[in-house]
Amino acid sequence: MTSTEQQDRAQYLSLALFSQKLISVLMDYVDENKRTKLEPYLDEALASLRNAHAQSVLSPRKVTALTSYEHLRTLQEVWSKKERSQAIRMIQAILRAPTDPKTKQVANRLIDLFSKLQNQALWNFEQPKPVSPKVMRRLCQLA
Repeated sequence: MTSTEQQDRAQYLSLALFSQKLISVLMDYVDENKRTKLEPYLDEALASLRNAHAQSVLSPRKVTALTSYEHLRTLQEVWSKKERSQAIRMIQAILRAPTDPKTKQVANRLIDLFSKLQNQALWNFEQPKPVSPKVMRRLCQLA
């Protein structure tokens, strides 16, 4: 395996780790009402999703997730555009009213979405798919 292939595959692991951290924070919020880490992680997820939604892969802002081809590909494999928009709205709802008991139901739905994303990222790490030259050109044009 070449160094480039290892770096590409590591992108899947970074997405899985990002998803796992967010899931853990959301579970602490839902199960134990812990909110200390909630805002920073949700802010990061929101910025990352907005960045991915706008398809500006090379944004100069500090966004740690959903910035690589592997991240975006995995996101598109797992979530529809509607689900991406819903995830953004769910994060905003939790950030707006973290003390509202209804937001814990929203957090549970968000946990489900990020669990799917994490699982796909781990699957892609184990089973990376080759990318056709046509797809790669198109992605490079989007950047």
